[in-house]
Amino acid sequence: MLIAALGISYREAPVEVRERVAFPPCQARAFSRELVEAGVATEAVALSTCNRTEVYAVVETEEAREGIVDLLARDRGVEREEFEGYVFWHTGVAAVEHVYRVAASLDSMVIGEAQILGQVREAYRAATEERSTGPVLNRLFHTTLRVGKRVRSETSIGDHSLSVPRVATKLASDVFGTLSGRAALVLGAGEMSELVIESLRDAGVTEVRILNRTRQRAEDLAGRVGGAEVATGALGDELLRADVVVSSTGADEWVVDSETVAGALARRPGPIFFIDIAVPRDIDPAVQNLAGAYLYDIDDLRDVVEHNASDRSRAASEAARVISPEVEGFMAWVSTLHVVPLIRELRSEAERIRAHEVSRTVSGLDLTPEAERAIERMSQLLVNKLLHGPIAEIKARAEAGEPLGSHEVRKKLLALDDLGGSLGVEVSRHGTRHR
Repeated sequence: MLIAALGISYREAPVEVRERVAFPPCQARAFSRELVEAGVATEAVALSTCNRTEVYAVVETEEAREGIVDLLARDRGVEREEFEGYVFWHTGVAAVEHVYRVAASLDSMVIGEAQILGQVREAYRAATEERSTGPVLNRLFHTTLRVGKRVRSETSIGDHSLSVPRVATKLASDVFGTLSGRAALVLGAGEMSELVIESLRDAGVTEVRILNRTRQRAEDLAGRVGGAEVATGALGDELLRADVVVSSTGADEWVVDSETVAGALARRPGPIFFIDIAVPRDIDPAVQNLAGAYLYDIDDLRDVVEHNASDRSRAASEAARVISPEVEGFMAWVSTLHVVPLIRELRSEAERIRAHEVSRTVSGLDLTPEAERAIERMSQLLVNKLLHGPIAEIKARAEAGEPLGSHEVRKKLLALDDLGGSLGVEVSRHGTRHR
């Protein structure tokens, strides 16, 4: 059994590659189920954001990498040669450390951004609903979410928090000098768009207009943020009044084409500043070739991020100190999984003997139902106490890497042949001794 992480992120791949394998909203969950149903993985969780498409899985061998890549290519309708050179593959400790770092925002373009923990939580929730997780990934993601929360609460990584929307706003501010009194058009009405509007408002933007494919969602967002909803067919006219256009939709085709922008520029005196933070991209890259149009995509925000990265290096080191022991603890648990059948066997045999002896004892006594239940409960507690020492030692030996698979070791450790006596063990205050 291997815990694996495979993916493509902004670290390895430009947006032109990432958008080919990105999942539209809510579709990554089906891919988690597809991996399991195809037999590529026994457990799987898929995560897709503007900066990454990743799969966390429990697989049998290293060869599973090829199966995951093949299935991803087929599901996304692309040739694997288009993205395979950008794929990373981690297993074991490296995979666990990676997912912890992702949730803690240490692997984000903007270190310390708050959105990624919620995105990881949602990806895990969706996978559980698709029944594509099991005991290993359930425990991994429970600890992952705990680690993410610990990093934010116990380190300074969230201080003066940046985010993609705030970085986008800073870039626009740098271009115009100030956004005070400027007008903005926001394409999309999701969580990211709301964060963008909050950031633009903080920077002094006075007019915000919202365009979304689902008009009701645009109206709801406009009501919350004090903006105005506009019809989807009015894009050309809206470009006449907008100084800044920020796009973050889930569309799989261009929302803004170069012809529409060219027509707007011909009818207005000033330039238009476009920021496309969607993956796949919303704005036709040909827009950047138009005089008076300035287009930046998600990858262009990296320069702004790197300019501010030095302030976060200390916080990242603090976060790494939180993550390291958590990784060790999870891997220690993983190392004991192979002895679960032994522990189950020990408990089963002990329960068989307990039930037999209790039945034989109470059958010859004239006891009330209450007395019989008391004996039953007492015998269960006694067996649990007797088993605690042997089970603790089994797990300790497993964590230490001692072999437990041979018949001789099983007999010596568990003493199943003598289980009818005293379970074959003596428990002292110094630990467990085996007869």
